[in-house]
Amino acid sequence: MLIGCMLQVLAHASTYVYHDGRETVSRVLSLSLSASTDVDVPALLSPDNQLVDGDLVITVGRDSFRQVCDVNQSVVLIALFLGEEEYNQLKQHCSKPSTAIFSGAPMSLRLDILSTFWDDHAPLGIIYSEGLNVSNETLGVAEDKRFEIITSAIPLGSREEKLKSLTNVLERSNLVLSLYDSMLFDAQFSKDAIRLIFHKKKSLAAHSLQLVRAGALFSVYSTSQDKLALTSSYIDVFKASATLLPSSYPSPLRVAFNPYLIRMYGLVLPTDQFLIDTFGVCPESGCQEAFY
Repeated sequence: MLIGCMLQVLAHASTYVYHDGRETVSRVLSLSLSASTDVDVPALLSPDNQLVDGDLVITVGRDSFRQVCDVNQSVVLIALFLGEEEYNQLKQHCSKPSTAIFSGAPMSLRLDILSTFWDDHAPLGIIYSEGLNVSNETLGVAEDKRFEIITSAIPLGSREEKLKSLTNVLERSNLVLSLYDSMLFDAQFSKDAIRLIFHKKKSLAAHSLQLVRAGALFSVYSTSQDKLALTSSYIDVFKASATLLPSSYPSPLRVAFNPYLIRMYGLVLPTDQFLIDTFGVCPESGCQEAFY
């Protein structure tokens, strides 16, 4: 009976995509999602005025998720372009049903791949913004015996404070791993961090392909196309059954290496076939393309 009532509500509800302050991005995503589902997914312009009970909103980024969580209407959210750790923290303060398509990759998977080619015995530094509630258990590394792990919260203060805190991490670590953390890794800090780490002759294991192209050592990530394809399936399931699928990463994830740094360090990488068979991740070119 309850599911039947919910489906009746859904029949009259709408599905929107929303990016706070970026209407152009919303419209591009709207076109992509509308083309890949049987549902029209217009861009949401005014959450407070447009939404009604039962609406489904695909939110893009941290601010959009928080804003839709604060509306009075009883809506449902699918979060995009959030890291697992920041989504888990945000949802604690959101009373509305939600799920997420995570960006980045699980820390345990990143460490598994790292262990196949990184032999340096210095501690690994894991950095994230000061407001993010992160523990070794959350990161899935509490029982990891291959690496010594140090975690460091970077203060969200001035540019100088951030870089000073990162410098302190680099005094103990030769390799720093970043989380997908939108509070910390804005455009300015990303550039500053890459420059500082390179200047200190250290390395960054990044959370995105863009940072690898900017100078990070490697990254495990998903493409925007893979995120949107998974989002489309979440929309279809919700519209058909009023069921929110559990939060997840797109599959398969991809791994990209910086060829300049790989040569500079003389690292021997695992083969594409090994990465696919052992970890289920594809090279940057994709799984199928790797064998042609």
